[in-house]
Parts: sequence; structure tokens; C-alpha cells
Amino acid sequence: MKTYLTLSAIALAAAATLSSGVVVAAEPTPEFTVAYNVGATSDYRVRGLKQNNSNPSVQGGIDVGHKSGFYVGTWGSTVSEWTASNSSSNMEVDYYGGYKTEVAGVALDFGTIYYNYPGANGTGTNTSDTREIYVGAAYGPAAFKVSRVMSTNYFASTGAGEDASGTMYYDLTLSQEVAPKLTASVHAGYTDWKNGGTNLNSVGKVSYADYNVGLTYDYEGYLLGVKYFINDTKPGTESYATTGDNKKLYKDGFAVSVLKAF
Repeated sequence: MKTYLTLSAIALAAAATLSSGVVVAAEPTPEFTVAYNVGATSDYRVRGLKQNNSNPSVQGGIDVGHKSGFYVGTWGSTVSEWTASNSSSNMEVDYYGGYKTEVAGVALDFGTIYYNYPGANGTGTNTSDTREIYVGAAYGPAAFKVSRVMSTNYFASTGAGEDASGTMYYDLTLSQEVAPKLTASVHAGYTDWKNGGTNLNSVGKVSYADYNVGLTYDYEGYLLGVKYFINDTKPGTESYATTGDNKKLYKDGFAVSVLKAF
């Protein structure tokens, strides 16, 4: 799952602008803007769950925005065989697009995203490809986002004839600069699994909450981050997020990361 230009990065950029004390003449808004990002993390997680079996992941993407507020982009990461279920490659490639605007000081974001795992057998079961739509709002240090699954599958959680559409994810993140170039963040999320037919439900409840706390430091344009992840998983989720060789991908733990945006 793409980690968009993080709230920490946005907060740092805004703080730098506000604290500079320099008044700069406004320049014409370009028709299009193009931004790139590359990075790596010691433990890539999506909604609290490990995506590369605790191994490091290399990541990167490109975003194209129009001055009207419309945008498109793509982002990729190395992942494990568990994550890229039934795929011939251990890669995740996300494609997304949407519209951003501001109303009464509230930043709004409406969009859709396709999580693709190249080489997956589209006719098989338990493929990981997932499609969602989302609505986000941000004001001051707070950002809230709601995502809804539109595909029948939700990250390889469905079997033949099962339907996970309607699964929801709720994301609340607070981000604030606490020292020069240092930003703290707190996140709480909840996955509301709607796949009533999955055999995971026979094990126990699948829906769960995930949390993380983190710090990001801007070192000469490189965003150095550390986070600690905590998951309030249920038996169904734990069954789903355990690999064939008994690796428990829902376990709490730390991750460090580096991100450079251009």
C-alpha cells in the first residue's frame, strides 16, 4: 500500500515555510507537477500486517498532479510470497488517482486505488489484487480517511465464490512537529471485514484494530523514520496473517525507514 508523501513530511514542509520569516513573491502555479519518491523500510506493513516477512523492502513511486486538483500516480514495493498470493513476482504495484481540494480550511481527497501484484492468476482464488475507493479529510494536525473495498477480493482473504466487497478501513492520524525538523505521529486504524463467507470466520472474528506511533526527522531532505506497530488482532485475523511456515505477520514491532522525495 502506497505510503503517500507522509503527513510528517507535509508537516515539516509547512513548518519550514512558516518559520522562515521570509516573504516570497508568489509564482504562477504550473499546469502540471511531477514528483518522485524512493525509499526503503526494515518492515513494510499494511494496516499493521507485515508484507515482507520482516525483511527489508525497497519502494518508490511517481505522482502527477494538475493545478485543478486532479492527480494520478503509481507506487511499488517488494513483498513476500504470502502478500503476492498466486503471483509469479514478489512485487506490489499500486495505481491510483483522484481529486484534492480545500473547503473552509479542510483539505479533502477523493480517489480510487488498485493494489496489483503482477503475474497473479486472475482466474484463481486467493489472489491479492484489491480495488478500493477512499475519502480523506485533513485539518491542522489531524487527518481522517475512509476506504471501501470495491473488488470481490480483499488481499487474498477470499476463496472461490466468496465476496469481500464492502470491507471498510478507517484511518485516523495525528502529526505534529515537536522539535526543529522532528515530527511525531500517532495512528489508529480499524479494518471492518465484510466477507461473511470466508472460512476465516469459522476460526473467529476477523475485524481488528491497528495502531502505531512514530518519529520522522528531516535530514537534508531525507526523511528518516521509526515506528512501533501494535495490533489488536482476533483469532480470524491471526489465522489469516500466519504463513505456511508459521511466521506470525501480525506481531507488534519496530520498523525504521528512509524516504527521499524529488
